Amino acid sequence: MTEKDFKRHIDNFSDDVLRYLAKNMQDTDEAKDIVQDTFISLWENRAKVDNQKAKSWLFTTAHNKMLNALRYKKIRQETKFEQQIDKNNLENEQMVDYLLKQLPQTMQQCLILKDWQGFSIKEISDILHISEANVKVNIFRAKIKLKALKSE
Repeated sequence: MTEKDFKRHIDNFSDDVLRYLAKNMQDTDEAKDIVQDTFISLWENRAKVDNQKAKSWLFTTAHNKMLNALRYKKIRQETKFEQQIDKNNLENEQMVDYLLKQLPQTMQQCLILKDWQGFSIKEISDILHISEANVKVNIFRAKIKLKALKSE
């Protein structure tokens, strides 16, 4: 990978990786740090990374770094979103965030990677280190659960 390829990957993928991390972590500053670390890792491993698979490699690496950060800092905020904001004043993005928080983490990640980031089932399987069948089941169940939560 050349320096030109590396810069192109930053331009093409950094915003998507940041959105994915920020959505999952609920902490934009921490997400920015992980994005930076991820691209540093890409540069350090440039000889090993195929340009055609750079996007998948970046998301896999970012996902693993996010999990390490969550484990290390034990970021598990269980506060009730309903108590913080009046339901009648929720904007669309806040409603989506609220509904996503109600899903188990694997379902959230599968749904975000598929619907917001446009990854294929195989790519999601590689990123999350779960089977393709498990990815499909998680996406299906997440959509059913979101519909049920939305109608409550």
